[in-house]
Formats: sequence, structure tokens, C-alpha cells
Amino acid sequence: MTKSPFIMIKEEWERTFDAIPDLIAILDEEHNVTRVNQAMADTLGVSPESCIGVKCFKAVHGSNCPPDFCPHSKLLKDGKEHTSEVYEENLGGYFIVTVSPIYDDKGKVAGSVHVARNITNRREMEDNLKIALEAKKNLVKELKRSNKELEQFAYMASHDLQEPLRMVTSFVKLLEKRYKGQLDSNADEYIYYAVDGAERMQKLIKDLLTYSRITSKNEEFELVNLESIVDKSILNLTVSIKENNARITYDALPTIMADPSLITQLFQNLVGNAIKFRAEDEAPEIHVKAEDNGDEWIFQVIDNGIGIDSQHKDLIFEVFQRLHEKNEYPGTGIGLSMCQKIIERHNGDIWVESELGEGSKFCFTIPKSIE
Repeated sequence: MTKSPFIMIKEEWERTFDAIPDLIAILDEEHNVTRVNQAMADTLGVSPESCIGVKCFKAVHGSNCPPDFCPHSKLLKDGKEHTSEVYEENLGGYFIVTVSPIYDDKGKVAGSVHVARNITNRREMEDNLKIALEAKKNLVKELKRSNKELEQFAYMASHDLQEPLRMVTSFVKLLEKRYKGQLDSNADEYIYYAVDGAERMQKLIKDLLTYSRITSKNEEFELVNLESIVDKSILNLTVSIKENNARITYDALPTIMADPSLITQLFQNLVGNAIKFRAEDEAPEIHVKAEDNGDEWIFQVIDNGIGIDSQHKDLIFEVFQRLHEKNEYPGTGIGLSMCQKIIERHNGDIWVESELGEGSKFCFTIPKSIE
């Protein structure tokens, strides 16, 4: 015999009701369970039939009366749908529970439908994320404190070393001036190395002080005309430019928000390096240009110098890293590290494009809006 459409619809509804993975319970106005789906019964560890007629608070909460947060009690009072996030020990975790009213043919609330979705895994992930974020926050705070202490230590150590070193240098130079040629050749050589070492140490300490000031400086940014900055950098390098017949040119440069003293030092270091690492057979040619890249400016300092081997492109920005012997090119190897720190201070990036013997292009970005 063919089943009636009503029976077919009822069977389809039953299959759908039990196939839903969310926990569903239907209650009357007395808190009695009239129906649960298979997911709810499985979670409680009983059969769906055994739940019928049991008080919901007894089945789910394991208590003899509704708890204060009972959503069914709230619905019976105001007739409104309620959604809450609760922990249910008997159900084994955290759930988002939505309770919707069921009305009789007179429009009176006759019960409710409870739909509970297990969010235990999500809550655990959220809790773990909160713990991880808090740990990260504490780590960042500790790193900032540690870096601040290191910066202060570097500054104080470098500053306090200057005076005794200045005294040592003065007396060694006095020794060289007064007794050079009066002792044997070994003594002259020893004095020479002592003077040279003291002078290099003074230069190193001076650079360390400058480096520490960059990392700890917190000046307010202001509008800076970069053409004026480059002109000032060129003026500061006048002696070196004349000695090497260097030619420095620049395109129209923008006005940006920056720390003027740091940006001056940046260009002075980059242009000074371009002059220092010149090719043997031609005078230094250095060109500065800027490109509008939407939210940021991209700057380039281009030279025709000796270039850089591609394997050393990242190494050159590390503190005290030198690619040449000090007798070839003087310096402490801290200049490009300063440039990197200055750009980091301005929330930008710096890199180099170069090939050995083909000159170099130092590029850096500075955002138009700096927080």
C-alpha cells in the first residue's frame, strides 16, 4: 500500500531531526522533555525515549530545580527567544544555546525548542590564543625593557670609556712626538701601533655612541624638505667630495614627515660610502632620486663605485661587518647598520641592488604617514 504524503513528510522530518548534529530538545511549559534528537541522547548517553517526561534541569544540569541562568525559565516569563553561551558539565563542554518559543493555537507559549551547538573546541582555541597573545605581549614588553637597558648600557659604557681613552691616546701621542727616533726601531713600531689602536678605539666608541642615540632617540617627526637635507649632507662632506672629485646630483625630492637629524645622517652615510668605495679609474658619480609608490616613497642612492658581491648584500647591514681590510677602506663597519636603524625608526625598509664592479643602488622606503 502506498504511504500517504503526510506519513512520508513525517518520516522525512524524523530522519532530518535525528540527522542534525546540534543537540535539540523540545520542552513543555512545565520543563518536561517531550522530544530530543539522536545527538542530544547520544551526548547524554541514553536513548531518546528515556528522556521523555524527564525534567530538563534534571537531565542536563543534574539538579532538582532550574538554575538561575535557565533559558527556558526566561522564555516562559517573557515569551522571547534567548541565546546564551553556557558550560554544561553533563553535556561535556561549552555550548551556544538558542531557545525559541512554541505557541499553542491560541498564541500562548506552550513550550520551547532548545538548540545547543558544541563550541568547546572553539573555546579552547580562543583560550589558547588568549594565553599565547598574553605571553607574546609579555615577551614584547620584556624585550623592550631589555633593549632599553642594553641601549642605556651601550651609551653609558661608550660615554664613560671616552675620557680614560682620551687620556691614553694623548699620552701615547706625546710619547711618539717626544721619543720617536730616539729609541730603537722596535720601540717606534710599538708606539705607532699603540697610537693607531687608540685612535681606532676612539672612532669605534664615537660610532657606538651615535648608534645608541639612534636606537634610543624618540624625537617628534616634522615636515622635512629632502632637497635641503641632501644639500646639508653634501656640505658636511665637502672635504671628501673635493678630494675625490665626486659629483652628486639629485632629482626633485619630496617633503616628508621625519626626524631631520637622523635623515641627514642617513644621506650623509650613504653618499659618504659611495665616495669611499669609489672605482679606481673614475671619479664618483652619485645620484639621488625618489619615486611615489602610493602610501610610501621609494628613495634610491645610485653610485658608480666598486659594487658589492651578491652574497654580501644582507651582511653589510650587520653591526661591525666589514667586507674590506681597514688599510683598504677606513671605518668601523657600523655606518650601514646606522642607516638600517634610521629607516626602521621611520617604519621603512632598506636594501641594496648591486653587482661587483657595477656600482650600487641603495634603496629605502619611508611611509607617507608615520605613526
